[in-house]
Amino acid sequence: MRIEATRRSNAGKPPQDREKYRVAVLGRTKKALAGVAAGLRKAGIRFRAVDLEQLKDRPEVMDALALGRALMNGEDRVAWLGVLRAPWCGLALEDLHVLTSGDDEELIRRPVPELMKDRAELMSADGRARVGRLLRALEAGPALRFARPATQLGTWLEQAWLRVGGAACVDATERANLDLLWQTLDALPEGEQDFMGPALDAALEKLHATPDPGADSDCGVQLMTIHGSKGLEFEVVIVPELQAGTWKGEQKMLSWMERGVLDPEEAEEPTDLLVAPFQAKGAERGKAKAWVDRMQHERERQEMRRILYVAATRAREELHLFARPEYKQGDDGYELAEPRESLLWTAWPAFKPQIERQFSSWKLEQAEVAEEVVELAAQAAEIHEMPRPASTKIGGVTKGPRRLPSDWSTPEGEGAGLLTEAPIAGLGRLYERHEGGLESRALGRAVHELLQHAAVERKSRTWDEVQTALKALRPRVTAEVRAAGVESGEAMRIAERAIAIAIEATKDEAGRWILEPREAADSEVRWAGVTKGAVRTVQADRVFRAGEKPLSERGEVWWIVDYKTAQQDGVELADLRPFFAPQLETYARVLRNLRGEDVKMCAGLYYPRMRMLDWWEA
Repeated sequence: MRIEATRRSNAGKPPQDREKYRVAVLGRTKKALAGVAAGLRKAGIRFRAVDLEQLKDRPEVMDALALGRALMNGEDRVAWLGVLRAPWCGLALEDLHVLTSGDDEELIRRPVPELMKDRAELMSADGRARVGRLLRALEAGPALRFARPATQLGTWLEQAWLRVGGAACVDATERANLDLLWQTLDALPEGEQDFMGPALDAALEKLHATPDPGADSDCGVQLMTIHGSKGLEFEVVIVPELQAGTWKGEQKMLSWMERGVLDPEEAEEPTDLLVAPFQAKGAERGKAKAWVDRMQHERERQEMRRILYVAATRAREELHLFARPEYKQGDDGYELAEPRESLLWTAWPAFKPQIERQFSSWKLEQAEVAEEVVELAAQAAEIHEMPRPASTKIGGVTKGPRRLPSDWSTPEGEGAGLLTEAPIAGLGRLYERHEGGLESRALGRAVHELLQHAAVERKSRTWDEVQTALKALRPRVTAEVRAAGVESGEAMRIAERAIAIAIEATKDEAGRWILEPREAADSEVRWAGVTKGAVRTVQADRVFRAGEKPLSERGEVWWIVDYKTAQQDGVELADLRPFFAPQLETYARVLRNLRGEDVKMCAGLYYPRMRMLDWWEA
């Protein structure tokens, strides 16, 4: 009642005029607060909790990780089942059983993506719509990984998550947790290899879910441990689970205690170290062991008193203590049991009379409840069929698992274009160059620099001489890769690979045409201009003037070519173009602002590892 009244009195007031009214729920351990957090979420009460939940235990994070594992491994049945049951798909259990056929051993061995295509017609109309939408959303996932091998893992997974509708299934707090997950995945040095191995668990082990950004720290609920509340004050303090005991731990082989000597002036040391060994199996504890254990036990009791004192003195106006005392049922009914060592045991002398009175009232209520149960059981015996309950609605929303409707579609611009001019929702920009793992960035940077060097050398040398000059750059390229943080042996392999890619480009007909000296030719050229109302600085790998088609010698057409180190066997260039076309279209708009709206332009994507050129009129 007091909380609700305070919230209403602060409604509509600016933050600086609000009266502080902080409610703190303090737990002896984080485990004691887990149920409180779940209850607050269910009731729709926002709260702040710092370092309470591990990031990997959050449902939205587990769903995102399942999506990543499913995309990387079609045979991971557990991950695919998680994807199908996640809010963005929300496949009903009946359809899930029809799809995967847990009763059919032959179908159990088949990958879930294959079953989604072959058995969709057996599901309900709602199930078919959900599976079809999921398949369409995930089609671009593998293609993006091949098209942009240098794209960071977290950025790639975020785009797949956006396409399946993940953003429509989370609130601000959950989105903040996922942003932290994308950052963590981007920082994995080995990318997918770390994601599928123990490195991911090690990276997530130290991370905690972020506090609710919408919760007010001055007028709201905060969850923390009693230890973490030291030095703070709150208008209302609630301490749950006073009856929770402490973990005794395993019996130690050696127990020891430091104690002061009677006459420190005569002793060599001011303290003695008393060591008590673990007794033999079946033997009684020695006197030293029993004494040390007794002293440590007494210290633990004093520590519990101190903790209860800290919790009680955090309150400025109200203190609420909650406990569930243990009881046992005997022949004479329920009997209250003496509490075990806990915060409740510490305060038992003060709380015992009140608890006994409440326990007596509770026993009377239980007797009445038992009579009602007997009457209901008699009535239920006469009922042959119970009616199906109507769906419960809360706030106009049907109560049950949160999931997207079957006809949901991705909002325009959200995850639809995997390469966009503006930053995507989250932390990445997909077409920023040389993202991803350290080795991928180093290889892409080395290839670009070598092709730039080849274009300069070609102005005065034959192609054979250019290739010789590229080979001579091996020490320099290795040093640059090494300076990026790559270990020595791997740096040498990356340098060899980059030089081989550049040399193959100088042997390719399209590669030679791009690198040849031409009118207005330049490499790694930067421009600045206004496009769509914003000032943008762009950098093109190669710009020159030639004819209207590739391999033409002279002309008035401006060509803008970007090098892409992607490689995929049997790939169709038309499938890769949508990933990169927006980037080159932006270059073309900036160049038109500089050269005039009437100039003719062509854009090209050159893949030196595949020795392919994709081009179109820009």
